[in-house]
Amino acid sequence: MTPHTDHHLSVRGAARHAALAATCAFAVLCVATADPARAADARTFRLPAEPLQVALIRFAVQGGVSVGGLPARGCGGTSRAVSGSMTPAAALAALLPPGCGFVRLDPQSFRIVGRPVAAPTPSPAQGLEAAADVAPRLDELVVTAEKRPELLIRSASAISVLTADDLHGLGGRSFDEVAAQAVGVAVTNLGSGRNKIFVRGLSDGSFTGKTQSTVGLYLDDVPITYNAPDPDLRLADIERVEVLRGPQGTLYGSGSMGGIVRVVTAKPDPAAFSAAVSVEGALAQHGAPSSGAEAMVNLPMASGRAAVRAVGYSDERGGYIDNPVLGLSDVNHSRRYGGRIAGLADLPDGWRVAAGVAHQEISTADSQYAQGSDGPLSRDASVREPNHTKFSEIGATAFHAGAAADLKVSAAYIDHILGARYDATGAFRAAGGSRTGGAFDEHKRSRLWVAEGLLSSNAPGPFRWLVGAFASYTDEQDAADLVGVTPPEPARSIYRRHDELSEGAVYGDLAYDITPRLTATVGARWFATRVETRAGDFDIAVNPLGPIDARLIDRGVAPKLRLSFAATPDVVVYAQVQEGYRAGGFNIPAAAGGGLIEPVAARFRPDHLWSYEIGAGLPLFDRKLVLRGAIFHADWRRLQTDQRLASGLPMTVNIGDGSNTGIEAEAVWRPNARLQVRANALIEDPQINRAFDVFPARRDIGLPGVPYDMGAADVRYRWRLGRFDAEASAQVAYVGHSFLTFDGGSGSSMGGYASGRLAAALGAAAWRATAYIDNVADETGNTFAYGNPFSRARASQSTPLRPRTFGVGLTRSF
Repeated sequence: MTPHTDHHLSVRGAARHAALAATCAFAVLCVATADPARAADARTFRLPAEPLQVALIRFAVQGGVSVGGLPARGCGGTSRAVSGSMTPAAALAALLPPGCGFVRLDPQSFRIVGRPVAAPTPSPAQGLEAAADVAPRLDELVVTAEKRPELLIRSASAISVLTADDLHGLGGRSFDEVAAQAVGVAVTNLGSGRNKIFVRGLSDGSFTGKTQSTVGLYLDDVPITYNAPDPDLRLADIERVEVLRGPQGTLYGSGSMGGIVRVVTAKPDPAAFSAAVSVEGALAQHGAPSSGAEAMVNLPMASGRAAVRAVGYSDERGGYIDNPVLGLSDVNHSRRYGGRIAGLADLPDGWRVAAGVAHQEISTADSQYAQGSDGPLSRDASVREPNHTKFSEIGATAFHAGAAADLKVSAAYIDHILGARYDATGAFRAAGGSRTGGAFDEHKRSRLWVAEGLLSSNAPGPFRWLVGAFASYTDEQDAADLVGVTPPEPARSIYRRHDELSEGAVYGDLAYDITPRLTATVGARWFATRVETRAGDFDIAVNPLGPIDARLIDRGVAPKLRLSFAATPDVVVYAQVQEGYRAGGFNIPAAAGGGLIEPVAARFRPDHLWSYEIGAGLPLFDRKLVLRGAIFHADWRRLQTDQRLASGLPMTVNIGDGSNTGIEAEAVWRPNARLQVRANALIEDPQINRAFDVFPARRDIGLPGVPYDMGAADVRYRWRLGRFDAEASAQVAYVGHSFLTFDGGSGSSMGGYASGRLAAALGAAAWRATAYIDNVADETGNTFAYGNPFSRARASQSTPLRPRTFGVGLTRSF
């Protein structure tokens, strides 16, 4: 039997396709002379995302089967990446994009057919099946967090995925709103665009400063932060969010000690036009109203060989904190607006190029912490504390799908600006700080240039490999000023500093199937980092301070070792060891604050973390229930942390050696197209084992900002209500107790609360209406015991949950 070769296969790159087709014909001929039952046997597939017609040829070669049928009405565009051992039918189901299906002609042959996502007038059963089509089945989810495509259900790594369907069901517009549904993720709550993310309890402290983040945050393939907080990009037109837990030094380099969070945007689709518009409104029980709007359009071009996709949005969140000192209500109002534009084009000879730009701005009128004796939703500040962030990213990627290996080259530029004002009334007295109305203004700009090249194998066989090269350059400029507000006084410089950070690395990863069930993976990353710091303009220092000009270089190797055993094709058990690391840096002198001289090391050293874990994935009941879990232990040497001096100025120290031991588990149960139940839990013991004599630290209260226990669950139920598709959902999250600081000082206890959400949706054809209640019990738990470093000494601070909020939304798809 020869493969079907419909006319759609004779497109650009004809010579390349002819060679592949000849190989395909030879492979199918070999299979045809063997036992037909072999076509149903599991095979190893390595299929990248690429134009569908090219992907089907590669699938036929690797599966030893015949496939045809294109063009099929409504079926086209880009395939989904597939990797793993499975039957050809399972691989084809995972490979095909929405709108495509197949029929089996015989044990060795398949024909592609168009499959509409939703029938025009479906029966109740058909409507639920259509809904199931929109939400990928658990055995179809493909993830790429480890820089090669793999089915989530067979991944030998600790990874959680929230699909677009999950994000819509959870009502997540920002990562912090859905983070609890990914096991082991904690987020501080200083405010939109100002928060830190922790994974697996690996916290370096609640404050943001000069230490690199412990969690790498990625937008598609691009790292978008170094030591800046999460920019709080709106989750608009997102394909999925991946959370990869544990240090990822081998593949992702410095700043991934806890893991990575990867936001994968929806890609331009050359196959079909699509668009959507949505509006939303909400009212907080003890605050001001909120609103938002979002629009998306996807435009195919060049006869299905290119596309442009754009999304724009704006949202406003009403405040709920009052300031009786200034006579103001609901002061913490915020506005966020932005958008993305992305383009994609398929070029001759198997090349695909993509480019895009993203921009977002957040302006907040005042901080969201509470302080004083006027109630849990008030603050007795003498000065308002506005803040703003601007985030811009421009990047491009070129991808080539080869016969044996795939090449991806990407480059990007990120510009991240943060500005904030703190009430500093009564602070910096030795330098003449105002006792009636003073402010500390800080401004930070971080510009990041990054480039990476990755070559990864895709051919079947016992060896799988990837090699890559990475380079980045970060330019950071920080400024801090002391400002008199009442009465007005000219700003005086506290410090100016300029940091330049360069990193270069080469890395590799090799997996070898020792037996059909046992796989060994080894990897290593050689890196070199260079840090240069210049600082000066210490205008309020009591004694003159000279400028700072310092530099350091750090080199090393970060290894990885993993063994995985497939008890069955779906039941995978693994054990692995990995290392994470961060570069060192420099402090400004404590005397820059103009007060008492405090001992501060001029330099903080690199820190390193070793992680050991054993994990497993267990699909049950025909993959309707999937259980995943891991037991882990981490040893952290010379733990870096950003802290605050008595003056309120930032400092960075190596506070000691730490560790964390824990167990994590998550489950997803989808027995039919109607019901989905998801739950996760983490129990851990983060600790400082040995405190260096540089900063107060206790060994019995854990690491700052991360609890000993946390968990979450959500339930979604779909049904037909006459002509409408109806949905109801509920979710709950619990955060255990923790402390703000390493010393557990007065007023630093936080956490120990639960919050819930109820929602309902009703849809018909292209319309969908939603309604929800957030913080159902109107819980006022303290999410974050911090807001201002200059007033913490005189009064405890807390950050309450947003009060009970009622909201509605309406979406129209085209």
